[in-house]
Amino acid sequence: MGFLKKKSSSKETEIQEAEVLIELQSPSCPVTAIVEQDNRTVYFYLWGAEGSNFGVKSSWVRNLKKAPQQLETALMEQGVPPMQTEEFCIHPNGSEKLNKDDLSIIWLEEGDGAALLLNGEVISIIPSWAGQNGFNGYAKEAKGQGDFAWELSDNNALYDRVHASKEFWDAWDLEQSPFNILQPKILDTYDEIFGEQDNYFAIDGNEWPPKGLYLKKGESKTVFATVGLSLIPMPVVEMYTENRFDANRIEFGFLLNSPITDEAVQQIGGWMSAQTTIPWHNITFLGEGHTIEFLSLNSSKLNFVLLTSQLNILPEPNIEKYRNSKTNFLWMVPISEKERQHIVDNGSDTIIEKLNKIGKEVFSLDRAEVI
Repeated sequence: MGFLKKKSSSKETEIQEAEVLIELQSPSCPVTAIVEQDNRTVYFYLWGAEGSNFGVKSSWVRNLKKAPQQLETALMEQGVPPMQTEEFCIHPNGSEKLNKDDLSIIWLEEGDGAALLLNGEVISIIPSWAGQNGFNGYAKEAKGQGDFAWELSDNNALYDRVHASKEFWDAWDLEQSPFNILQPKILDTYDEIFGEQDNYFAIDGNEWPPKGLYLKKGESKTVFATVGLSLIPMPVVEMYTENRFDANRIEFGFLLNSPITDEAVQQIGGWMSAQTTIPWHNITFLGEGHTIEFLSLNSSKLNFVLLTSQLNILPEPNIEKYRNSKTNFLWMVPISEKERQHIVDNGSDTIIEKLNKIGKEVFSLDRAEVI
């Protein structure tokens, strides 16, 4: 539900043009938080970029006038932000207008949800699951489960999450940033499992968040592994899993038979770098059994990769938890278009079983299809 694009006000309803009080871009996703206020209501919006599936999420914050008894259906049909009805208002006679200088926004760590604060106090939260099943967001001035916002009770678990998110974002201003702390730990894990790195490349293009790529050129195998993806939890995970802490952080690995040319190293490194933005730029998540299109390398028929940690032949780096979340190390295993279609139609179990049977052949871009 979104009322951001509304028609001009009429003399009959005396609705003033809304003022934007605050606007802030998500640090990791193409989502913008906007707070608008007219002479009747205040609304908090999360606006997804054009072309994304995010759309617009809108949550009522407060009424500025006496609440209506019934839904303002006629105004809604005109695209005008409605007031919350009296039944669902803590202050049915309305509250004071908000001053833009008193407002601030804290993004949740995933970048797909945000909280609105008034003089440092949380007054509205739009989590990632807003916009479904009649739920638009939480508001401090809402009572019960209103049509445009639900009550933000004192025991709502999202308070702790908002405060933890603020600590996380503030940590980036410290001399020892989260990346400075996490990077050496991940590299130590890779050095222990794969052997001491031959090269390390920055793959963030000098843009936040920082990311790197570990490279080990062994006599029989060459290993690539990302460093730093797990800093930022992936968006929307909690809409599809029971426990977001089990699935919201990832790192990627890629393993091929050696030797491979320096040109191929550059191609694979560049391609892996591009894939590291997928969850956040597309407001989605990646996990076990998902597939990604692979670059054409040596005219290989293996033009997709399967993300998995289930192949017996592949090492399992045990990266320590970060901010209470497990970090899932997913190998990018090249597969054919036919194999991918089988995964889309039937799931990945059969392909995993067949790839396990061919053992070391999974490291070769010249292997035969298993389907």
